[in-house]
Amino acid sequence: MLTTLVDFFMPDAMKADINVYKRVRMFIISHMFGPFLGHPITIYLWTHDTDPWPHVHLLGLSVTMFWLFPFALRFLHKHYTALAIMSVMNLNFAILITAYHYGGASSPFLMWFLVVPLLAFFYMGSGLKTSIAIFSQIIIGLGGFYAVYQLDGSFPVHIALEELVGVTVISAFCASTYIFIMASYYASVVDSQSELIKEIDRHQSTLSDLKHAKDEAERANGAKSEFLAKMSHELRTPLNAVLGYSEILLEDAELEGNGAQIADLQKISAAGKHLLSMVNDILDISKIEAGKTELYVEPVDFDRIINEIEITGRPLAAKNANAFEIICDKPIGTVNVDLTKLRQAVFNMLSNAAKFCQNGRITMRIDRRYIGKTEMLVIEVEDTGIGIAPEALVHLFANFSQASAKVNAKFGGTGLGLSLSRNLCRLMGGDITATSVLNEGSTFTITVPTRVVAGDNAVADKAIDTIQEDLDSLLQDAAADLRRFAEGDAGLSSASHTSPALTVLVIDDDRNYLEIIDRTLRKEGYRPILTDQPESAIHLARTVKPFVILIDVLMPKTDGWMVVDALKSSPDIASIPLVMVSVMDGATPDMEAKIDGFITKPVDTNYLIKLLAKYRKDKAA
Repeated sequence: MLTTLVDFFMPDAMKADINVYKRVRMFIISHMFGPFLGHPITIYLWTHDTDPWPHVHLLGLSVTMFWLFPFALRFLHKHYTALAIMSVMNLNFAILITAYHYGGASSPFLMWFLVVPLLAFFYMGSGLKTSIAIFSQIIIGLGGFYAVYQLDGSFPVHIALEELVGVTVISAFCASTYIFIMASYYASVVDSQSELIKEIDRHQSTLSDLKHAKDEAERANGAKSEFLAKMSHELRTPLNAVLGYSEILLEDAELEGNGAQIADLQKISAAGKHLLSMVNDILDISKIEAGKTELYVEPVDFDRIINEIEITGRPLAAKNANAFEIICDKPIGTVNVDLTKLRQAVFNMLSNAAKFCQNGRITMRIDRRYIGKTEMLVIEVEDTGIGIAPEALVHLFANFSQASAKVNAKFGGTGLGLSLSRNLCRLMGGDITATSVLNEGSTFTITVPTRVVAGDNAVADKAIDTIQEDLDSLLQDAAADLRRFAEGDAGLSSASHTSPALTVLVIDDDRNYLEIIDRTLRKEGYRPILTDQPESAIHLARTVKPFVILIDVLMPKTDGWMVVDALKSSPDIASIPLVMVSVMDGATPDMEAKIDGFITKPVDTNYLIKLLAKYRKDKAA
């Protein structure tokens, strides 16, 4: 209720500043309760003074006036300082007139002078002007008190001094209570400020820790980027070897007419090219992040480049039966740009449009115009494809970002092309923006200055700051692919042709995986029984009695764990070792209770052969 009442008088303009709010709150509270502590003195003097006019009436009026100040504050809050000074002057007047008529210099009411500076500083703070104003009031009041005494030669005696004992006790109690209320409120304010200071200290400590962690992360990120930028040769060399040897073997297979080898080698070549493309994108991003990318600005006849774009873009668009058109209303002329980086960004946009647009139209609009005070080369790539949802558009240019998991599953891609293209454009002082309507199409707009300035550190720093995503996981995938190629190559020459045939039951819905595992197991002398129908697993296991079962539990149409439970609950086949083959990182304790082994996809062939050898040895024992 007190808070509600105080808020009623509190002007909204004074609630914004916490320090002003606390002072005004104290002003309102003291004026609400002050008269209740002052009027007992007025009542006592009224009842004991035989001639109370006019001094007791003036005292009562002065004390009552304190109740008017909160109302005045509500309507005159811009004059708060003047109201506070008038309140202090009113208190001085009430003290001095009462002391003059009752006791003079020995008056019990002079103790209220202790309240005057206390309230003044509570109301207005401890500024120099406040100090001068309050001290001046005290000096002037006491000076006037003494001057009136000198004029009359004595103090009036309305009540004998020895009869003022009762009102002295009342006055002392009221003054002490008043000071107690104000001091308690002030103490609560100090305590809250102390807690606030402690909280600020804690936040500053946390901020310092976060800043230190941020600095460490930036140093680690910089070191990683430096490492990746220097690894260009080491990463590309083995991939080039894979691609080179696969092309050589592919040519030999075509000459010999070996259809099975041709299909396999074409898959190896395609996978190697895809992996090389990913590694190139990663290295380009890492070089930008590490500040190792340089601009090679040169004068370019862009009208000639437009012809190249059309020659390359038309068959690219035609892969998904798209029409391709370039609209350029006027000659572009010569521009000073890094042609390699601009061409890469343009073809990334075209490739992106061609991938997500089928049986539609891709339109490229090229213009040269001023944006602000800078002349820019503007290239818009518009398609009538699947479009992008608004929530996906926000994160579209982040590293490894895809519009959605569904889109990624259908169209593939690493999510590096858009991020790399934008950073290449930003490196030249430009940008790439995107607008899209879901199921209607998208428009990507490339803008770069017609006169790019090489070595612009501010532009480079801006581009570097936009790249913060972690590249480690994709590089690990690339390294894993390279290891598998190396191990596959080694396996061709080290295959065992003397191992006895032992039956292995393989249950997986991925037919490509079944084809690969069939060749791997047969090469090692095992007899694989393959099925992509999990519901037939129990019947097959009982029929062929394999010495080990390989099963994937993450299958779209069947709950693999139900198959596992069924296999382990059948007494005649429960003893057969059951090995889970899955894309999960590892088996949980609950999984380990149901299975005998775990292999992560993509399958490490050497580990698989060693695990099978172990179960084979156990069976023989």
